[in-house]
Amino acid sequence: MKKRFTHNIKILGTLLLLGLLPLNAKIVFPSTEYKSEDIEWTLAQKSQNIALKHLKRTKEISTHIIRLKGQEKPHYHDRHSLQVLILSGKSQIHFKDHSVLLEKGDMVIIPKGTYHWAENLSKEASIVLATYSPAFDGKDKRLVKAK
Repeated sequence: MKKRFTHNIKILGTLLLLGLLPLNAKIVFPSTEYKSEDIEWTLAQKSQNIALKHLKRTKEISTHIIRLKGQEKPHYHDRHSLQVLILSGKSQIHFKDHSVLLEKGDMVIIPKGTYHWAENLSKEASIVLATYSPAFDGKDKRLVKAK
């Protein structure tokens, strides 16, 4: 079952990346269905620079909705690869030597060990669907000290 779930997430990511799946598609797990517009944020979460809601976790992957109001600090994930789909807003993804503008419907794939950080460019917070592989443990975020 876990291998099939991981395989299905990879297929979903590929379809989204190729533009073959409509952006108003639901996020569906075997036992749960989500629509990004139905996810409610508390006042405390709305005041945070970054707020996160866990959707699904297995040993192989974890899926989250992230609300980004400002920007992250530059960092690496040494043990986790990451796929991010922009659900709303505009963001800039920064890498070591370049940056890319991301808008609703864009996806970025960040292999483990990649220097990066995201910056919200919208008046409102950007909302993204993030999938980590293996499941994110909350500890694999190596910050880069400012020079």
